[in-house]
Amino acid sequence: MLRSKWNKKPNRNMKLRLTALIALGLFASLLTACAGGALNLSWAGLAVDGDTAYIAHNSYISAVNLGNGQMSWKYPAESDAKQNFYGDPLIDSKGFLVAGAYNGAIVKLDAGNGALLWTLEGDGEKIIAPISEGPDGAYYASSESGDLLVIDSDAGTIRKRIPLGKVTSWGPMAVNGERIYIATIDHKVLAVNFGTGAIEWTVDLGAAVAGGVNLVDGKLVVGTFTDKIIALDPKDGAKVWETAADGWVWMAPVISGDTIFATDLSGVLRAVKLEDGALVWRAELEEAIQAAPVIDGERVYAGTSKGKLRAYAVADGIQVWEQTVKGGLYGRLHVAGGKLLAVVNGGDFTLAAFSLENGSSLWTYKAP
Repeated sequence: MLRSKWNKKPNRNMKLRLTALIALGLFASLLTACAGGALNLSWAGLAVDGDTAYIAHNSYISAVNLGNGQMSWKYPAESDAKQNFYGDPLIDSKGFLVAGAYNGAIVKLDAGNGALLWTLEGDGEKIIAPISEGPDGAYYASSESGDLLVIDSDAGTIRKRIPLGKVTSWGPMAVNGERIYIATIDHKVLAVNFGTGAIEWTVDLGAAVAGGVNLVDGKLVVGTFTDKIIALDPKDGAKVWETAADGWVWMAPVISGDTIFATDLSGVLRAVKLEDGALVWRAELEEAIQAAPVIDGERVYAGTSKGKLRAYAVADGIQVWEQTVKGGLYGRLHVAGGKLLAVVNGGDFTLAAFSLENGSSLWTYKAP
């Protein structure tokens, strides 16, 4: 039975919830298909460093010049149907590029030219969540085998397997000097100690956490599929506060200063206080949002799964401009090189750059 909050706008909210369920089922089906070598139709992963954007999509990772939207290099030279990428690549502390694939493989590349430095075959289970770098310089990869793989960054070998149980992680992990934090679609958030490899605490939030976690100012912030934004104490997982969203929170909320910005599948962008979760303002985009917003100075940018892109004033949520894109906006919006970057799915291109000032299109790029 639908809860009363969904009855406030029954037609719209029921349609959006149904769309979300279809999207979730489709994504799960695509993951299953990719395990058998089928084409990966999910949206691209994106990372940005300096004047280059790195896109992990289908069988390729490609580097794109932010100045003109042209490809600088791609890896591999020819398509490998067994090695499909989804998660955002990692740019590590030394400037190398690291990405995990659906078949469990992990590759390390020279970010300057795309040359392969090593490949780790892994354990054959899908790696969906972006790989993280720990304070020890090792790479940490959450595998669908249920293990957290600790990988030697120089040798490309597995140092250790930390059993997490039967959990699946889709979104980015968070790292501090003591622990790595992992959110799962199996309702759990876990904290693993870097020194000992022990799971220090596990919290069951009662709903899927698909978009990973963000850590800032002593708070671990997540969004759930029970329409909640939740802040946890990173030391012990105790709930600091929770506040209601209008729908499923697909992507992890982002944080700027003392404000959290979160989007949900009902089409709402909301700003809440980092201290206690109190609402600052909310804006309705009227379409499901599966992209994480990005903040740049006095503006916050958000986009929908139907291609609506908007800029709002950080202080009060007043709309500044709107742009429409053919296709859906997914993943994480980025600001780099004086441009707004958005991953596009279902359109004629994979990545688009827009003017921060007025939203005008600057260039588009179609990944191989």
